[in-house]
Amino acid sequence: MNKTLSNTTQSHQLRKQMEASNVFFLVYVEVIVLLSCFNLHGFNLLGLVTASPVVRGNGTDQHALLQFKTKVTGDPLKIMESWNISIHFCQWHGVTCGRKHQRVTKLDLQFLKLSGSLSPYIGNLSFLRGLNLADNSFYNQIPQEIGRLRRLETLQLTNNSIRGEIPSNLSACSKLTLVDMRSNQLAGEIPASLGLLSNLKFLNFANNSLKGSIPPLFGNLSSLEVLSLAINALSGTIPEALGQLTNLSFFSIYGNAISERRDSSIQEQYVKKIGFYNYHTKAS
Repeated sequence: MNKTLSNTTQSHQLRKQMEASNVFFLVYVEVIVLLSCFNLHGFNLLGLVTASPVVRGNGTDQHALLQFKTKVTGDPLKIMESWNISIHFCQWHGVTCGRKHQRVTKLDLQFLKLSGSLSPYIGNLSFLRGLNLADNSFYNQIPQEIGRLRRLETLQLTNNSIRGEIPSNLSACSKLTLVDMRSNQLAGEIPASLGLLSNLKFLNFANNSLKGSIPPLFGNLSSLEVLSLAINALSGTIPEALGQLTNLSFFSIYGNAISERRDSSIQEQYVKKIGFYNYHTKAS
């Protein structure tokens, strides 16, 4: 009898211990989950959670920037040395982030003597509004992934050695107000789809090797103020639709093989309205 009571008591105590262990485990798991949710990394509660490094902001942006860095083959000013994981990526040279979400909103690496190709991972910087890589020595093509930057407002690639064609899907960047790609080695035709960029105010493709004609769809660029296509290999005539660009104040197409139609009033219109009509092409 006593032996049975003793066994019953032991079983009861064992169940209590197991229940206590289960409760402790559940509490432990809840603490871990809460700490993960609130990003309380490095917080140590009775030794249950060990400190661990964390990158605040967005890991996608950091990865995209590091991939951009891998494509930089020349960096005499050692600008890229600040681009390392010991420093938050929002503090890297040339990187600007938004205050609220710590996402990259601007990448400005102008005049830094950088050379290399443009990484397609640039398309993963989904909050990017300004990209300025002007006056460096970047080469190869503009990655198609740049068309994924739906928040992009300014794109400056001036004075590099970029080859290939202008990505037609750049028209997907509907917020663009400035596109400056002058003084590169761009070839092929100007994508007509760029005429869909209704917010565009400044467009400069001067001093490249572009061929074909000026897209008539450019007549839809109602916000356009500056259009420079000088020093290329463009041909054809000036589209009559450009006469619709009432905000245009600078128009330059010299150094091409564009013909002026004798019955066209565009030249007279621009000389009178703009005061600057940089033409110098052949008449037909």
